[in-house]
Order: sequence, then C-alpha cells, then structure tokens
Amino acid sequence: MLARRVATAAVLAPLVLAAIAVGGAAVYAALLLVGTAAAYELSRALAFPFAAALFAALAPPALALFFGAGGVLGGVVFGVPWALAWLVVLPRLRDERALLGLLLASVWVGAPLGFLALISGLEHGSAMLLLAVVGPWISDAGAYFSGLAAGRHRIFPVLSPAKTLEGSLGGLLATALCGALAGSLLPGLSPSLGLLLGAAVSLASQAGDLFESALKRILGVKDLGSLLPGHGGILDRIDSLLFAAPAVYYLLLLA
Repeated sequence: MLARRVATAAVLAPLVLAAIAVGGAAVYAALLLVGTAAAYELSRALAFPFAAALFAALAPPALALFFGAGGVLGGVVFGVPWALAWLVVLPRLRDERALLGLLLASVWVGAPLGFLALISGLEHGSAMLLLAVVGPWISDAGAYFSGLAAGRHRIFPVLSPAKTLEGSLGGLLATALCGALAGSLLPGLSPSLGLLLGAAVSLASQAGDLFESALKRILGVKDLGSLLPGHGGILDRIDSLLFAAPAVYYLLLLA
C-alpha cells in the first residue's frame, strides 16, 4: 500500500508543483480538474447527478476570480437554491444523502477551492500557495512516521483508530519547522510567520482528515473514490487541503 501511495505521489506531486510555479491559468486549470473530480466522487458516493455536484463545486472558485472572498461566499449561497431546485425537479433526490452531497460539494469542496484561487492571486501568490498545498503533505508524512515510530496513545479511536497523540504532535512539529524554514527562503514570508502558518496548516489538515473520516463512517464507505491508487479518491487525497486553504488565506490577511 505504501509503495502505491509513493508511486502515485511521485506522479502527481511534480504536476501540482509545476502548476504552482507557472501560476495564473495553470493554477485555475488545476483547480478546475480537482473540482470536477471531487464533484464526480461525491455524486457517485451519495447517488445524485454529477451536473448538480459540478455546479455546486465550481461556483465558489469561479465567482472568486471576479469578486474575491465575496465571490466564494456568493458561490456557497448559490449552492443552497441550486440544491433545492434539484430536489424539486427530481423527487428521487429528496433524501438526506442527496441534500448532504449537494451542500458538501458547495461548502466542503467549492469554498476551499475558491480560497486557493484567492491565495494564488495574492502578492507572492505562488509562494503562499506552495505553503498551503505542500504543508498538508508534510503534516501527513510527519504524523505517519512519528506515529509509526512512537505512537502509543490513540486520540480518536472511533473516527480514526490509527491516529495517535504522538503522531499528531510529530506532524505539527514537522510542519511548523518546515514553515519556519520556508519563511526564511520564500518571498513575502518571515520565519515567524512561516512557523505560525505551518502550525495552522497542520492543525487544519488534521481536522480536515478527521472530518472526512467521520463522513466516511456516516456513509459506511472505506473511501469516497478510487481514482488514485493507494490513496482512494481525490477527496481522500485533498481532505486536509480543503481545511488548510481557508486557514492560510485568512492568516495571510491578518498578518
């Protein structure tokens, strides 16, 4: 399993980093692809039309390009009448799973993608986006290897039996230290701000991972998709990023 995860990451990571380095249209194209794949997985997992999920997931980042943070909120707000419209037109969708899927597509997927688009548009946006995207990878790796080496105390045995306090702290420490290092190297940052952002990214990432674990338990599924060998679906890979993106955006505004 680890070998498959590493192989998939070895293919995807250079593509993601290249899009960040190029910036602009490359980032928006990547967000479009991710949003489309996430919408597809949600529509399959919760049995509602792909077209409904796609609009709900892409409206926040699309409106963010024109209206900033207000566009993200507007896209989420549009998701509510959009969901109700589908429930009216298709009576078979009038159940909790379909409504949950539509709202998740808008709030859980669409809004964070919108914040990633906003981060890309900030001054030194590529550097900030790099921190937001790579930070969760570092947190996951730090938590995994720390838990493997010293994990003793389970913190959420019902939601995620493999997660330990030692692993969580290891992920936090690794991301904070890497953030401080990035702060000394990347434009627009400082070591202290990098440290703060790294810690915030790790905490948000771990919360995002737990959120998806809870969602999968509620739905009774192991993974939300199967697009990425060794990782499950795209949502299983970006669950941490979906929580980290808004945290990074608002901390940058406050800095």
